[in-house]
Amino acid sequence: MSYLQQKWTEYSRQPNPPRRYSGQREFEADWVGGLRRRFSLSQEALASLACVSVTTVQNWENPGSHKNIAPHNQDRLRDIERDLWIKAHVTLIEPCPPHIRALHDLLASNKDGSAQGLAEYLLGMLDARDPERARVLHWAALAHSIAEPGSAKARDYEAAALRALADSDQRLSAAIENEILGCQFEDLLAMPPGAARRDKGQQIMSACERLYERDSQPAYLWNALEVACRAPLEAADWFRLAGKLSGRLGEDKVRQRILREEAYEPARAVYAATGLTH
Repeated sequence: MSYLQQKWTEYSRQPNPPRRYSGQREFEADWVGGLRRRFSLSQEALASLACVSVTTVQNWENPGSHKNIAPHNQDRLRDIERDLWIKAHVTLIEPCPPHIRALHDLLASNKDGSAQGLAEYLLGMLDARDPERARVLHWAALAHSIAEPGSAKARDYEAAALRALADSDQRLSAAIENEILGCQFEDLLAMPPGAARRDKGQQIMSACERLYERDSQPAYLWNALEVACRAPLEAADWFRLAGKLSGRLGEDKVRQRILREEAYEPARAVYAATGLTH
């Protein structure tokens, strides 16, 4: 069974899916469009990666097209998604132990089950206080996330990795925390509006602020503000985070970025309220 056919079958079995589709063709079109949005690809860029014409990509994204995406192109799109996901979520921090490189190679080769099995074997062999345990827990989470984004097992491994980071060096801790928060942010964007999404946003925003307090990197505050906007959280959070950023970077610089970038659009209310929109 081809990749999108399998995904469509899984979707069709859901009793209360988050979105209703008229059929498999509309589902395929939405999946391709979602792939481009997640990784900020133009239709031209996706066409180049898939070795097809831009017109073909346009047809893939047209829910009114009567022709399903060919099975070999579905599998190619899945390979592209995996490659982009790995580049966005996975960092090989040097020195990189052989077992971590082996996990990376298994994921890159579409051998998720083998990667999960190796990670769990390594966790069974490592002492609970081994400083390498946090990294292996993180890779166990990655192996489950790439196969099933947002799975409970992936999130359990992520939580365990964060707890274990107290025994790791700061450089490794920061890299792992960033990657885990990136995965959680993707989960947030996939959640329907409501209390659960806001609760998730509150957790991620607080984690980003803790990282800022530790490392004093403004990027963490920008991430916290984007989470507060996308969840969305209370306007008080936008005001507080914009104020922190202004105190660190200067009000003009922060205002220009908030007014320019779409991700922070809700936070423009900060400047509308004070009359500082220009």
